[in-house]
Amino acid sequence: MKYLSLRRVIVALALLMILVPTIGFGAPRGRQQNAKYVFYFIGDGLGLNHLLGTELYNAKVHPEMADEGRLSFTRFPIHSFVTTHSASSLVTDSAAAATALACGVKTNNGSLGVDAEGVAKKSITELAKEQGMLVGLCSNVAINHATPSAFYAHCKKRSEYNYIIDRLIEGNVDFVASSTILSRSKSGLKAADIAEQARTAGMEVVQSADIAAGVRGKRVMLLSDSLSRKALRFATDRTATDPTIVDYTRAAIRYLEREAGRDGFMLMVEGGHIDYACHDNDAVTTFEEINDFSRSVALALEFAERHPEQTLIVVTADHETGGMAVGYSKYKMNMERLAFQRTSQEQLTSKMQHMRESGRVSWEDMEQLLREYLGFWSHVTLRKKDEATLRRTFRENFLPEGDKVVGLYTSNEKMAVEAVRILNKRAYVNWIGMSHTGAHVPLFVKGVGYERFLECFDNTDIPKKIAEAMGCSLK
Repeated sequence: MKYLSLRRVIVALALLMILVPTIGFGAPRGRQQNAKYVFYFIGDGLGLNHLLGTELYNAKVHPEMADEGRLSFTRFPIHSFVTTHSASSLVTDSAAAATALACGVKTNNGSLGVDAEGVAKKSITELAKEQGMLVGLCSNVAINHATPSAFYAHCKKRSEYNYIIDRLIEGNVDFVASSTILSRSKSGLKAADIAEQARTAGMEVVQSADIAAGVRGKRVMLLSDSLSRKALRFATDRTATDPTIVDYTRAAIRYLEREAGRDGFMLMVEGGHIDYACHDNDAVTTFEEINDFSRSVALALEFAERHPEQTLIVVTADHETGGMAVGYSKYKMNMERLAFQRTSQEQLTSKMQHMRESGRVSWEDMEQLLREYLGFWSHVTLRKKDEATLRRTFRENFLPEGDKVVGLYTSNEKMAVEAVRILNKRAYVNWIGMSHTGAHVPLFVKGVGYERFLECFDNTDIPKKIAEAMGCSLK
């Protein structure tokens, strides 16, 4: 009898926790408002293990971080996952995934803003404009790359960069921020030429986040300090003066909060560099890019504290990249071994190429480089077979011609790839490949209407639920 009574008490308490409104911004209290301010964060390539790995890495490598390195969004009331397949494949590309997240429809790999038959579909940001909201798009890669493009363009080929950017310039997105503008080489146009076209169309084109944040009464295009750079510098490589996705997000919020009227705004932020690092199978660079992404979400949380009954924050991913595994062997992790990587694999490649060009091609030169930038021998003990692999790779692939490992976005020295792979494995982080996978991706939601996302199962559901939270419908 005592057992049954205790059981009834536990069940009653559990039901009470479900029925009583959650404490915090956006909690349902009486008649709930529609979302006036919507933040939509997309981590390109971000998988479940990437998040787990980042928090484990932070706990060991960044003891200065609060809450033992927890990311800003992993304790949101809704923490779930969604499927990502496209209309043409169980493994989606970024264009089809972005279309699902922007328009709520499945399309074929390579297509943007259209369904599988090529029919243009309204995006959630286009719907927001119809509702009178301002719209912002931020990315640390090019603004006419796949993910941001699906929110304003409609075409069957993601590679139609010039057509896509024309749709942005002639459209009504209020604030855009990115590294640069992509252009098809045959057109002869450069990023600077297209930026000038945007100015002629009435946009304020700037290369400073602070200046962009202060623009009044005009649409804004914020580009990086160097238009020749297709993406912002990785967090592992940048200097104190390099722009970041956090800077872009802060500028967008300042602009949108000031310029938006009573109808509010929607801001989409893409952590595009996460995907780049994953395609390189570079764990440390991946984790630091996710930390940047988390800091951007933290800015939305700060905003929400000022507008607690009107803000919705959604965090998700377009697909998983690389098939990351953490703790894949011997039931342990050694994340502390990653503390000594001081540069990305991409920059490690540049340093190796500079060595070769300057005539420093001895094993002792290479050993010093790996010691300085990966901590080998000085802080990370290598097994005999690992050192043998490095020496063989040096002899066979660095000295002759400098063989490359070609990824989706980079072409890296095989020596750099092998060295980073060995460091990853010494920390018990592994990858199954350098491409996308069909794995489910995470979904985190907090704020006005968050309870609607309890029934989000596929990526196409997300923009539809956002629309419902805004008090409208995405068809």
